[in-house]
Amino acid sequence: MAFFRKQNRSGDRAPATITETAPCQKALRLHMGLEAITPIRSAVVAEFQREAALPGFRKGKAPADLVERQHAKSIHDEVLHRATKQALEQAAKEHQLKPVGPFELTKADFSETDGLRIEATVEVEPAFALADYKGVALTRQSAEVTPKDLEQALASLQDSMAQLVPAGEGKPKERQVPPLDQELAKDLGFDDVEKLKTHVEAKLREQKQTRESQRLEAALCDALITRHAFEVPPRMADRQRERLARDFKARLLLSGMTEQQVEAEMATFTDELRTSAERHVKLAFILDRIAAQESIGVAEDELLGRLWQLAQRWHKDPSEVRRIFDANQLWPSVMSSVRQEKTITKLLSLAAITDGSPAGSNPGT
Repeated sequence: MAFFRKQNRSGDRAPATITETAPCQKALRLHMGLEAITPIRSAVVAEFQREAALPGFRKGKAPADLVERQHAKSIHDEVLHRATKQALEQAAKEHQLKPVGPFELTKADFSETDGLRIEATVEVEPAFALADYKGVALTRQSAEVTPKDLEQALASLQDSMAQLVPAGEGKPKERQVPPLDQELAKDLGFDDVEKLKTHVEAKLREQKQTRESQRLEAALCDALITRHAFEVPPRMADRQRERLARDFKARLLLSGMTEQQVEAEMATFTDELRTSAERHVKLAFILDRIAAQESIGVAEDELLGRLWQLAQRWHKDPSEVRRIFDANQLWPSVMSSVRQEKTITKLLSLAAITDGSPAGSNPGT
């Protein structure tokens, strides 16, 4: 059986028809003539001929006509696959579509006289105007450690060192909290109480600074989302929600919950996971657009630096982490993550930040 023979009854390729069927979704209708399909078929037949091992012929030496007869169905399917892929990619390029997921074929009809007619849908990046992102007004809370903060932290530390001691004959043991003295300081590896206090105060300040940095970033991201009103690709948001749900479930199981407890907990957070997923996807589009506007890129040494960080966090050899990245094609995701982090850092440097009350003193701000 012969497929895709070149004929003069069909042209090369007619312009694609693009329509918007839903927010961030396009429908494509296009036609690829036989003249455009013929070179694709020739390349596929040549590949099959090189690999064919037919009786009476050495590998790669069988006549093309015989190979075509023996592998007609496989050749036909492969040509259709490549032609469809080429036609859709070319249409997306010509119409400046930016797919965020695979094309989904709804129709693919081939005729030996008319060529290939395709209908497909695809999710694309949302179209939105970039709002003003410089000078976002933010309030930085103080990371000062108050005497009360230090007192509570030391009390918690003393409580963690409590021991059960005998309370007398026939009586249950009592829980005894050690006093804040030289002995406790030495038990914790410090020369004296003052050095213990200095260490605890430094740790508290570091924790407050970290929390405040995270809060500022979240406030900045909230402001960006508020300034940009657009819908996100539904299936892309669904995929992100599934990833968040898997991560959330894993954390719950690691905390010691049973499967039943986890499922009950997951059910209560369904709406939150959906909202979080949509927020994550929307923010990613905004940050990527700003990164392009500000010419923010990622150098190779920055990617390698991230690899080393993850290797240390996971307690693995960097070469092993690199193999995992390579095998699972994770480098684009890592690059996107680093680029977005750099963009947030840039935006914070451009923000209008004023100093406010101590961190944690007014959670509502």
